[in-house]
Amino acid sequence: MSLALYPAIKLGETSAKVRRSISRLTTGLNILAGSPVGDMSQGVGLKAKGKSNQQVVSSTQVALDLLLSAESALIELAALATRLREIGVADTNSTNDASDTAALNAEAISVSDSIDAIVSSAKFHNIAILGTSAKTFGVTRDADGNTTTIKTTDGITATNVSDATGSNSTADTAIGEIQTSLGHVSGHLTSVGGFQNSASALASIELESAARLMDTNFAVETAKLMKNTLIQKYATSMVTKANEVEENKKLLIL
Repeated sequence: MSLALYPAIKLGETSAKVRRSISRLTTGLNILAGSPVGDMSQGVGLKAKGKSNQQVVSSTQVALDLLLSAESALIELAALATRLREIGVADTNSTNDASDTAALNAEAISVSDSIDAIVSSAKFHNIAILGTSAKTFGVTRDADGNTTTIKTTDGITATNVSDATGSNSTADTAIGEIQTSLGHVSGHLTSVGGFQNSASALASIELESAARLMDTNFAVETAKLMKNTLIQKYATSMVTKANEVEENKKLLIL
C-alpha cells in the first residue's frame, strides 16, 4: 500500500465530516447529511403538531377575550338591573309626592334603556356577544381541529319599562337571566382555559422534541468542525509528505 493511501482515505472521510458540519451550522438543521433514519419524518410530524397546538393557544385566547368581554358587560347589567329593582321598590312607597314619582319614573326609563342598549349592542370583534336570544360560539379545542361550543347567554329579555311601577318585577326577570348568563361565562372561562393550558403544554413538549431531532446543536457541531478541520489539515500534510517520499523513491530507482 502506498504511504499516501491511508492518509488520503482519512482525508476524504474527514472532508466529508467537515462539509456535514458546515451544512448543519449554516442551515441550523441537524437532519441534513447523514442524520439517523426517521429523525426527519418524526421531527416534521412533531413540529406540525406543535405549531397546531400553538394555534389552538391563540384561538382559545380569542375565545377567552370574548368571554371576558361578555362577563364585563354582564356585571354592568347586573348593577343596572339591581338599581332598576331598587327604583321599583322605592316607587311602592305611599309617601312619594308627584316630584318623587316623576324622578323615579325618569330614572327607571333611563336605566331600562341602558340595560336594553347594552344587551343589543355589546360586541367583540364586531360580533354580538349578548342579545334577547341565546348566543353560542364554536371554539377550536385541540390540534386535530375539534371544537367546543361556548355560550354567553340564553337571552336577556328587553326590560322596556315606561315608568317605575312594577320595575322591580321586570328587574327580577333580568337579574335571573343575567345570573344564568354569568354562570355560562364562568364555566366556559374555566373549560376554555383548560384547553388552552393543555395545548400550550403540548406545543412546548412537541416543539422541543422536534428541535432535538431536527435542529443543530451548535456547541457540539462547532466542536466537531474544529476537530475535523485540524484532522483535515494534518491529513493533508501527511498526504503531501507521503507523496514526496514516493516521488523520491521513484527518483532513486531511476
